[in-house]
Amino acid sequence: MFIYLANKFRRITSNQAYMAEIDGMRFLSLSLVTLFHIRGYFVEKTKLVFADKISDYHWFNTFMEGADRSVPLFFAISGFILCLPFANHYVKGGKPIELKNYYIRRVTRLEPPYFIVMIIIFLAQIALHVYNFKTLFPSLLASLIYSHNLIYHTTPLVTVVAWTLEVEIQYYIIAPFMFRILKLSALARRTIITLAILGFVILQNVYPPTFLSIYAHIQHFLIGILIGDFYVCGVAKDFFKQKWMALVGLAVFLVMFFMPMTHIYGAQDIVAKLAFPFMIGFFYYIILNNDIVKAVFSFKFVPIIGGMCYTIYLLHYTVISMLGKYTVNIRFTDYYLPNLMFQFVILMLAILAISAVFYLYIERPFMDKKWVDKLMGKKPKEVPAKVETK
Repeated sequence: MFIYLANKFRRITSNQAYMAEIDGMRFLSLSLVTLFHIRGYFVEKTKLVFADKISDYHWFNTFMEGADRSVPLFFAISGFILCLPFANHYVKGGKPIELKNYYIRRVTRLEPPYFIVMIIIFLAQIALHVYNFKTLFPSLLASLIYSHNLIYHTTPLVTVVAWTLEVEIQYYIIAPFMFRILKLSALARRTIITLAILGFVILQNVYPPTFLSIYAHIQHFLIGILIGDFYVCGVAKDFFKQKWMALVGLAVFLVMFFMPMTHIYGAQDIVAKLAFPFMIGFFYYIILNNDIVKAVFSFKFVPIIGGMCYTIYLLHYTVISMLGKYTVNIRFTDYYLPNLMFQFVILMLAILAISAVFYLYIERPFMDKKWVDKLMGKKPKEVPAKVETK
């Protein structure tokens, strides 16, 4: 049964071997941001009166409030994934990347499911009278061209989480030009990337962003590029394979989400903000190289759900806001934490069930890079048989 579901739901890759641990990394980021939004919605909307106080759970609250730092984890994954084929080319002399194919792949892979899901959410909000057409339609148009942050300087109305996709698109556009730094010597390119990460963090504190854009998060993409460089070159691979590094990875993860940092950018906590991108890089490099941690992030359902991250990320906030109003005042016990856990379970299950349908029938078909040819009825060219290396 599990093998059937794994084959049914596993993401379709194009040019490189499937790395389950990367989908496991996506699972972690996705879980954290979803829990963050469920908790935020529950705390804000519930009318229940508890026998205890929310403030009684200091360590839990601290971790959950820091869970919004999971968005930079997504950005770092994007930085790493897009960097890999370019790093293989520039550093290892591998197959060159055709920019035309690179951009076509981004458009045909990401835009159709994004357009479909955004329009469905738009229609649902109009039907449920969340917004009126006059208010929501301009916001939808701005989101469909990935410019809502730029035009309105506010998060999108259709779904607030779409702001991150606008930042991702900005990275996709400029990434191939950023990757040319990989042509330099190892010392030169790593020094420049490191200084750029530090420089942008300092710059963001001196000149805070006036709206959400890649300027506010470029350090998180840059650390992904640095990870890609290290990974392709196999830097300190044996060191990170040591068993005790699994405990180090856990410690780094906890520090990332518990350390004081009022926001990803801003005038406070500059030391934490300077360290944060490098902690992400260190943590991810452990996952990619340590067999124990890799096994955890590759375990059964973890990469399967992580592989659906694009759909789940697009839908989760809408599901929380639309179903949450019916669940938020259900009394499970007289205490805050068990009631919150009830919300976690019921809303996460609903998000997963709805997203699974959308993923299978909307997102996954567009993962096949030949879907346009198949839609047009074109027959695939016959090529000599070759041994698969996946």
